[in-house]
Amino acid sequence: MTGPLPHISSISLGYALAVAASILWGLTYCLDEKVLSNLSVFKLYFLHCLCGMLVAGAILLCQGSSVASLFTFDTTRSSVPLMLLTLVTATTAALAILSSIQLLGANKSAVLEISYPLFVALFSVVAFKGQLELPVIVGGIFIFIGSAIIVLAH
Repeated sequence: MTGPLPHISSISLGYALAVAASILWGLTYCLDEKVLSNLSVFKLYFLHCLCGMLVAGAILLCQGSSVASLFTFDTTRSSVPLMLLTLVTATTAALAILSSIQLLGANKSAVLEISYPLFVALFSVVAFKGQLELPVIVGGIFIFIGSAIIVLAH
């Protein structure tokens, strides 16, 4: 033990952060549903992005990044087309889920959106030659079927 807290492995921390994200996304969906009754999807998304930019920028600056470095990218370390593609897909996904929350409500939207692990597994294999393990396939199928059952029951 090197400090007042016991050593936490990066894997344990990863699990804790994933659960924290799940809890916070659950709260965010419910809050977004209420906010979207009086605000457009695009305004709310703009505010989400603005808040994210301010928080991430402040953290990067506290970590020693210069202001100029926040707006430059090392193209030797990452693929610019891949970076642009992830920005477009993340933006489209965020706008799609906010629109879905506005149209269907947080509960139905979340149940449908939670089927994404199946698509993560499929895209990782198809686009990036990742390994697909049987438990991931079975779990993804169960999530997808469970989502369909819940949505069709309403």
